[in-house]
Amino acid sequence: MFNVNYQRFVQILLLLIMVAMSFGCATYKGGSKKAFDAVEKGNYPVAIKEMKKTIKSDGDDRLLYFLEVGLLKHLNGEYEASNRLLTQAAQIAEGLETIRISDQLGAALTSPRQAAYRGTKFERAFIHYYQALNYAFLAANNPAQKDKFLEGARIESRKVEIMLTALQNEKGTYKDVADKKKSTFSKIMKVFDVLNGNYMDADKLVYREDAYIRYITGVIYESNGEYDDARISYQQAAELYEKGYQEQYQLESSITEQAWFDVVRMMQWAGGYENDWPSLAETKLSEVKRKGLSNYKKGGAQLMVIEHLGMIPAREEMNIRLSLDTRTKELVVKPVLTGTKSEKDDQMAWFFTMYSEKGLLSAIHNYKARGVNGVVQGLTSKRIGIGAVWGIAEEVGLPQAVGPLGIRITVPYYRPISNPYGASELWVNGKNTGSLASAESLSELALQEQLLGAGSDLQQALARELVKAIFAEKASAALGGGYLSLAAKLVNTATSQTDTRNWLTLPQTIKITRIPMAEGKHSVELVTKNSANNKNYAQSKHDIELKKGQIYILRNRTIGKTSSNAASVVRQADNGLEAAPVMVKMNSNDKKLTANAVATQ
Repeated sequence: MFNVNYQRFVQILLLLIMVAMSFGCATYKGGSKKAFDAVEKGNYPVAIKEMKKTIKSDGDDRLLYFLEVGLLKHLNGEYEASNRLLTQAAQIAEGLETIRISDQLGAALTSPRQAAYRGTKFERAFIHYYQALNYAFLAANNPAQKDKFLEGARIESRKVEIMLTALQNEKGTYKDVADKKKSTFSKIMKVFDVLNGNYMDADKLVYREDAYIRYITGVIYESNGEYDDARISYQQAAELYEKGYQEQYQLESSITEQAWFDVVRMMQWAGGYENDWPSLAETKLSEVKRKGLSNYKKGGAQLMVIEHLGMIPAREEMNIRLSLDTRTKELVVKPVLTGTKSEKDDQMAWFFTMYSEKGLLSAIHNYKARGVNGVVQGLTSKRIGIGAVWGIAEEVGLPQAVGPLGIRITVPYYRPISNPYGASELWVNGKNTGSLASAESLSELALQEQLLGAGSDLQQALARELVKAIFAEKASAALGGGYLSLAAKLVNTATSQTDTRNWLTLPQTIKITRIPMAEGKHSVELVTKNSANNKNYAQSKHDIELKKGQIYILRNRTIGKTSSNAASVVRQADNGLEAAPVMVKMNSNDKKLTANAVATQ
């Protein structure tokens, strides 16, 4: 045993702080700020260059590298390169499906940010979605190889179908959930949940299928003339939207009717459903929609608009202080609010919603233990009783490890999602054809995924930081304690990190519309409104030419920061099709809109 003098202590502390700094920025988005700034401005070549600088293709972020760069290549019109990268992403995700014990141990002793990012279920589904779009664009731009590329789109559709079917088998259908809620046991458990302050119905937040991706697979099959396969996919989408998907992700009812409309169309075109489609149309479609069926002719041309809006929200990091109440033998966690007033309010709201002791049973316990003050404190803190294992806690040195200063832990959370996008209108040859329907909300997918994992995030953070603290305390004690013990605690505090990674180049929301079109040339304009004042947020004009039997897919992405010094932005065609420049009118509150267009035969 030996004592460490002050000068030596400072040297060791500086070394440890340098090690702590090697953990990088607190959040994933913060560590790639230049890349995402370029994405928001629609400058995809710069975004690709910066993304490659900040994310390694062979490290723990390797999946994110191929996801982010793969999607950026898609947005930049490099469809073959995009598919190569996304294929690698799919392979990496599959390989990471099973967590290795070594990864878990490493994350337990350091940070989950140091473990390989595995992706979420919906991120994996969207790998195949973008690959299918890439193949559709390639088919349109390479007529000589059209069949080859359309087969690629078909294969990706099959892959995602298999994946979604397996997911549904694992998580259960919306009908399964509805039936479960009716059981006596489930009703009794709900009473206990409320008494304990758990008002969140976890079953309603599970990602168990994807209605939008099912719908797009229908579009791919219809493009290939596979009308019965298209009917099946459209019907799967319609039933999902109707039975729970529309409500769960707060989508518009018009998307459900649109899916049923296309089911009826495919029944008419496939043949053999003459006795079925009239009654289905009567029960699922409005009078206006029923009349609209006659406007679609088998082998006729269609325009389909897919609008990708914004960027999926980034996960943030919340600080929490862990202390030990030796009198009551309880671990106590309280939020440490940081940032602006708005950020602090959001952190407090998340902690209150997910962790605080709101239930009647908790209130009674806190009142008995600490009176009225205990009840009030319970609304902004959480206590975890460890009296039953107190002997073990003392044996491993937990009280000394926590100490009087406590331990800093971190958990991920989402701030309230800002949505500047109002209605989106499609104008064809100067005529308003109606609004696009919200078909997918990836921001809701991400938020609900995080809500489901909040409890697990806190448990893992507690276990991780306690293990680190106990190891540090024992190691410093073996070397003489004193300054080393303090230094170890400071480094543990500095290196506490949670996992804030997610696929950030995904859009926030997806809207669609489709209309039958006459063959020939047309002038098309997409107008996106501002949700705050209903003024034009962005406008995109296109001159297009449709051919017989084509489904002309126009894919727009509204994204970017405010540009106060630009009167207009000209889109550079990135799809190999002849198209007039797209003027995006902006004022000081508008943002630019980029677009892709593809016609599929």
